[in-house]
Amino acid sequence: MMKTIWNRIPRAVRFALITAVSTGYAGILTNLVDRSAKDFNVNAEEVQITDVTVELPQVEEEAPEPIGQNYPRYWLNTDIDMLAEDEVLSPALRTLAKREMVYVTGSGEEYASIMDTEGVSGYVRSAALSGSPEEIFDAADMHKWLSMDTVLKSAPSDSAADAASGVYNTEIVITGTNDYKYWQAVYNDAVVYVDHDALMDEMYVEPEPEPVKEYSGPMSNPNWDGTVLNAWRGTIIGPSGKETYYNLPMGGVISLMQSAGYSYNYWVREDGVKMYGDYVMAACSFDIRPRGSIVETSLGTAICADTGTFAYTNPTQVDIAVDW
Repeated sequence: MMKTIWNRIPRAVRFALITAVSTGYAGILTNLVDRSAKDFNVNAEEVQITDVTVELPQVEEEAPEPIGQNYPRYWLNTDIDMLAEDEVLSPALRTLAKREMVYVTGSGEEYASIMDTEGVSGYVRSAALSGSPEEIFDAADMHKWLSMDTVLKSAPSDSAADAASGVYNTEIVITGTNDYKYWQAVYNDAVVYVDHDALMDEMYVEPEPEPVKEYSGPMSNPNWDGTVLNAWRGTIIGPSGKETYYNLPMGGVISLMQSAGYSYNYWVREDGVKMYGDYVMAACSFDIRPRGSIVETSLGTAICADTGTFAYTNPTQVDIAVDW
């Protein structure tokens, strides 16, 4: 009780009391020494009081009360002036930024009294306050599509009631965005809130199936009326000798042909024969048919673009490049 009363006394008054008490203690001690000196015939000048230690009560510094701790927190949903009074023409104390947090110390139908985080008090319109930063959006007008079946909310919160069931690949118009989970949107003419991770930029369109190739057999050399090489007949005797086929990547072969001065376009004929310009691509023995030589095959006129180990045993063999 005494400690509480002492703390309520103004600091300047407490200091004066302490000083007075200390001075009084020193005077009393000096008088006691003088009297003792007289009583015991001691020379008072020989007695000196050098230190007087007085134990003073400890003064506890009260911690400042945190600003706004007893008031609910709100956030500004727009840039707005803090007014000195709750009137339209009241002077502005400062400008509050969108999403800035304030403490609401009193609310009215049109204006609310607030205090900012620096302890400055004023007024703003009640409509400019939001109870959560997740409720504050930046205006948008974006057309998105749902990337999955998802629940659309009635408010931007997991705990909010379900407003609708969003169907995969359905268009949804985003009207407000922020840095939080839920964005504001319009879906079936209703305002809803959607998890922006469930959105995609374009509608998914099922790719058209590739047409089934009707294979009627390889295209033959019009100047050849004999057997034609195909996928199930792996070896024949053609117009220039034995013919076989192989299927390997042609990038390196094309690079070598271009370095040798044969700059044609590579493509694959509809019957699967690999072409270089107007020529069938073939591997030959470079000893008798150097790179770039032209040779007739059952599949058409070929250009010797590659070679192989077969050339050691059968130099007249022609190995035709295909994608079979």
